Amino acid sequence: MGSTKIRVLVLIKGLGIGGAEKLISEGARFWDRDSFEYTVAYVLPWKDQLVGALEDQGIEVHMIGGKRGLTPPTVGRLRSLVKDLDVDLIHAHLPTMGIVARIASPVPVVYTEHNMADSYRPITRTMNRLTYGRNAAATAVSGAVASSVSTWPGEPPLVIPNGVAVHVAPEDVVAARQELRLSPTDPLVAHVGNIRPGKGHDVLIDAVAHLNQRMPNVKFVSIGGEKYPGDLDRVRNRVIEGGLEDHLRFMGRRPDALSFVAAADIFVNPSSVEGLPVAILEAMALGRPVVAAAAGGVPGIVKDGETGILVEPNEPEALAAGIEKLLNDPFLAERLAQAAQDMVEKEYGLEPMVQAIEDIYREVLRG
Repeated sequence: MGSTKIRVLVLIKGLGIGGAEKLISEGARFWDRDSFEYTVAYVLPWKDQLVGALEDQGIEVHMIGGKRGLTPPTVGRLRSLVKDLDVDLIHAHLPTMGIVARIASPVPVVYTEHNMADSYRPITRTMNRLTYGRNAAATAVSGAVASSVSTWPGEPPLVIPNGVAVHVAPEDVVAARQELRLSPTDPLVAHVGNIRPGKGHDVLIDAVAHLNQRMPNVKFVSIGGEKYPGDLDRVRNRVIEGGLEDHLRFMGRRPDALSFVAAADIFVNPSSVEGLPVAILEAMALGRPVVAAAAGGVPGIVKDGETGILVEPNEPEALAAGIEKLLNDPFLAERLAQAAQDMVEKEYGLEPMVQAIEDIYREVLRG
């Protein structure tokens, strides 16, 4: 290596607001800049919401895709970037960029899997499996995710759970409730998740309809951008068609999503496709009790009756019942929230996550 610092290129498909993406932009605060020189690259030009957060920390960011994102010239741009920056190692996140890095990179590739293997399209899953043995090392965000790739080529992934480090100012909590025009006594249930298949937005709408029959004073807010154009309008139209517009608001992408989570009485996660949701960990860190569908790595953190309430995926009535249970039993809600907050503080810190990953970089380059 031509420098005393290890040069790492962090590679991800987009830098929009999502769980894996936030782990990069927020994890950068804890990167060991004395030992490592970091650069970030992405390929979807329209997913750039977190670019500024990285650049504000002095991180160089490169968009290597074309106008349509990942195109054949992207491979050449990646190789040129690795050569120009004298990169020692690529850390690729999620299958698409993992596949590209394994095929194109002249340097070792560390790969992180954030989701269950069967949650991807068949062609993506197949290409990920076929090239997986080329990883120099792999990590998974939960035991469930690691199990989903346990029969694939190469060494099994090391489980490094997602970590969080959150803070919301009290005035931002007040502003969030004011924006929603809530009275001090209006219960608020928050959800954060981008609108895409498996994330449970329709389940949430149905759960709101069920609960509204018994507790019409409860308000819901859902925050997240759309994967496909028209998805946000579709769920909003479903709300209007169901006569629920006074009870559930889909707010789209919001950089201040955590303000609404901190302002809520309960956090819900209706998704049936999960690795280890950063949004749930953030809600727990903020002391919000959680009701979540038992999918992927969720049962590893939401332990029913201990750190939250678990329900079956795709069961809106069960989701509504879990919410109602917590609203009717504030002592239970407080006990679960405190236990979850304690767990996150002890086991899911963002700085320890970063340190564990950097230890892998060192081990790969020593080997």
